[in-house]
Amino acid sequence: MQAFQPSQMMIVMSLLLLPGCVGGAPSVSQEISSRSTTFSLPQRIEDLAGAWEYKDTAGEGIITLNTEGKGVYEWEEGMFETHFLEKRTWTGVWIQEGNDREGGFKLTFSDDPSVAQGEWWYTRIGNDKDPLQPGGTFRMSRSSTVYLAR
Repeated sequence: MQAFQPSQMMIVMSLLLLPGCVGGAPSVSQEISSRSTTFSLPQRIEDLAGAWEYKDTAGEGIITLNTEGKGVYEWEEGMFETHFLEKRTWTGVWIQEGNDREGGFKLTFSDDPSVAQGEWWYTRIGNDKDPLQPGGTFRMSRSSTVYLAR
């Protein structure tokens, strides 16, 4: 068997490595775009499942909804429950065990189907089932980044 010369060995090694380089690793921008998701306007309550960021004048946080449109949040041991979703309107109730309050909400989706804005109100504060205290406005935005388990 004939031995390869050093210059021939470099050519053989280059040819062996070439197929691994053709596909290559994805660029950072390709990797990021493959991890983000584009959302369409939710049509059914199940479509709301996932992580949502909420923000109002009192604070902000994350609510993770299940396929029934129900979830929990940290502020005052909060619970969130979807009752109705039609076209661009999302309604339901919230309950806060930590401060003995509950109420309702109504959100409307914007042109961006990952964002809904609206208002919340009280239906009960302690034993008062007709509270005069006003609610407020808030915004829900779907978390657009999907983290892949490795």
